[in-house]
Amino acid sequence: MNKLLSSGILLTIICSVQMSSFAQSLPRLRRNMNYAQVRTMLIQRGWQPVVNSEQVNNRVPNSTIDYLIKKGYTEVVDCSGTGLGLCLFQFKNAKRQNLFVSTSNNQSGQVSKVYSWRIE
Repeated sequence: MNKLLSSGILLTIICSVQMSSFAQSLPRLRRNMNYAQVRTMLIQRGWQPVVNSEQVNNRVPNSTIDYLIKKGYTEVVDCSGTGLGLCLFQFKNAKRQNLFVSTSNNQSGQVSKVYSWRIE
């Protein structure tokens, strides 16, 4: 009986560790994926958007950052004003790892697309 109980407890622990690892895993990302869909997948996997209070509290009306924040993307770190107009977004997981996702096509009327990403 004790062996059966111990086996059940061990199995429960292994399953919970595997589930928490899965919850923090990175979904398979590809360049040009729709950022809104990637954001949803990340949140479902346990990644939390890091609210950038400086950007949220100091918005420039009608700017790209203002547009993104109005869409609910308060994790926007910054956007470049030239070239591809890339924007950078930040997420954090329970292991305190930071995920940075760069996007292109961030203007009003466009669909933001994943350009690159990195974990630190």
